[in-house]
Amino acid sequence: MFKRPFFAMVGLGAGVALGAWAVRRIDQTRARFTPEHLTGSAVQRAEGLRTRMALAVEEGRAAAAAKEAELRAVYRVHHDPQPPQPPGT
Repeated sequence: MFKRPFFAMVGLGAGVALGAWAVRRIDQTRARFTPEHLTGSAVQRAEGLRTRMALAVEEGRAAAAAKEAELRAVYRVHHDPQPPQPPGT
């Protein structure tokens, strides 16, 4: 006799809880796509990209200098920091 009302209340409670969760989730998603939030996340991503690019360029230059030093040692080429002067100067 109490089975049907009990399970009706359990179903109603689950429906209300699921509905509240869905509404909250939709509100969070909607808030993520506001212009203010999108601007902030775009700025953060751009700053992160700039930092990563600067680090990559720095690592690339270091690797190029190391490879150049290795090749100069193998081929016994000495690096003169002063370019050759034209005759008569």
